[in-house]
Amino acid sequence: MKSVQSILTTYWGYEQFRPQQLAVINSVLEKKDTLTLLPTGAGKSLCFQVPTIFENGICLVISPLIALMQDQVKDLQSKNIPAIALGGQLSEEAQEEIMKAAIRGKYKFIYCSPEKLAQKNFQDTLTQIKFTLFAIDEAHCISQWGYDFRPSYRKLNILKERFPNIPILAMTASAIPTVQEDIMKQLAFKQANIITDSFLRPNLKYSVQKVSVKIHSLRNILNALTGNAIIYCNTRNNVTQLTQLLNNYGYKAGEYHAGMPIEARKMVQTNWMQDITPIVVCTSAFGMGIHKGNVRAVVHYDIPGSVEQYYQEAGRAGRDGEYAEATLLYQQNDWDYWIELQEKKYPSIDVIKKIFQDLANFVQLPVGMGEKQQFPFDFENFCTVFKWDKIIARNAFSWIQQEGHIRFSESAFTPSMVQVIGDRASIENFQLAQPEAGIVLQTLLRTYGGILDSPHFINEILLADLLQRDIPFVLQKLQLLSLHGMISFDQKQNQPVVQFLWNRSAASYMKLDLDHYQLMKKAFIERIKQFIGYLQGQTAICRSVYLAKYFGEKEAKPCGICDICISTND
Repeated sequence: MKSVQSILTTYWGYEQFRPQQLAVINSVLEKKDTLTLLPTGAGKSLCFQVPTIFENGICLVISPLIALMQDQVKDLQSKNIPAIALGGQLSEEAQEEIMKAAIRGKYKFIYCSPEKLAQKNFQDTLTQIKFTLFAIDEAHCISQWGYDFRPSYRKLNILKERFPNIPILAMTASAIPTVQEDIMKQLAFKQANIITDSFLRPNLKYSVQKVSVKIHSLRNILNALTGNAIIYCNTRNNVTQLTQLLNNYGYKAGEYHAGMPIEARKMVQTNWMQDITPIVVCTSAFGMGIHKGNVRAVVHYDIPGSVEQYYQEAGRAGRDGEYAEATLLYQQNDWDYWIELQEKKYPSIDVIKKIFQDLANFVQLPVGMGEKQQFPFDFENFCTVFKWDKIIARNAFSWIQQEGHIRFSESAFTPSMVQVIGDRASIENFQLAQPEAGIVLQTLLRTYGGILDSPHFINEILLADLLQRDIPFVLQKLQLLSLHGMISFDQKQNQPVVQFLWNRSAASYMKLDLDHYQLMKKAFIERIKQFIGYLQGQTAICRSVYLAKYFGEKEAKPCGICDICISTND
């Protein structure tokens, strides 16, 4: 007779479940809506995969991470478990065929994004499928009180409206009590069951170091490394520069960020997983769903944005239960910049309204017009014309978009990226052979300092103005430069656009939920205070205990190995 234990052994080869996995599985099999908070690496995917195989029915998995969906589907298929991921890589015809097959019961697991689930025709099709469970990954994205709120996740309440009798399993590795309550409220949980594991990692040494030169401290960490390491930076630029620096010092390091081609990212990840390249320098785009035991060090080379982000990323060290270190390095200028960045996250209401007015003027949209209209939008040029700080403008646009006034295309805030890679001799020879493209190359070098050392975002409109030519000319010459190996050119995928969802109103009459905005800002400020307390060790309590209490764990004992514990014991 089939049992959950036999399924675990047959398909995954494990003799026993990890702590709390079985509790979650039993809760799901009892048809209870379940919120589970399990640390990074605790095996959350088995919590929905095992009970789905045990029962007769299909599991719909909602995840924001395309790469993670594809990896899980590939893993299930390798075990002869029918699974499929719906995404932009499939044509409409292919997706229609997949859904017809799903109605016939061909699959056990269907993966999709929250954006896909929001489509009404997709919802209508789902009603024809025999589901046994809905699994929501990264469930903290549902809550506006969380650190990584995503508006598309706010629409997942449609699950209970359309399928009131099917249980929901919401999973996350990091959610404070307020966020937990909001998740269950937004998903309209019935017979809610909360299952958590301890947030303590007794084998993980946390430390925060304020240093004068970060690279020296990083090299000391890497010189003592006995396994693999992950080094997190906040920007693609920092990732590229640090990777080059480490390789120049003789370390085997690969770089990973969302601006790289997919195949290049896969190669870096594969080399790291196979211990060919023991060090990966990356943005937060790296690490989700990656299970690697011998990560002995996670280093934050830049200050992350929140306790939750830091805890998730640091938790990728020591998953095998052996001793590992999570170190955050910063200099005074890093600290000053980080504080300035947090102050820009929530612009004043007056600033938000002014930016909305400037946007309408930028696209030349009169008051009382514009509903459902789309306009070309160049973010860099907008900030230049109206003299807005880019971070402030981006955060204001994010709020205006959340309030339902406008919608941006995915490419709106992702300009083209260029790095000059030709050597001096080849550049000189190229300029003689291709004088027009050579002038474009010289303009790049004059306009973007450091473009020889690392990739830079560029503004094609600005280049066209400087050259007194049109944009097609600039693009043609950039492509020519790339073809001849003078530059690396990551061109933005399509024309960025902004769509006005309503007729433009005067900024003074713009409808914004001021009370909600103030509550959100207050919650954000409180989260920042908590992170500052952690970074500066203001309370002089064990770092593991500080993190556990932040997530609501009351009974937490000092680890004895973090920098605070060691300094207290001395």
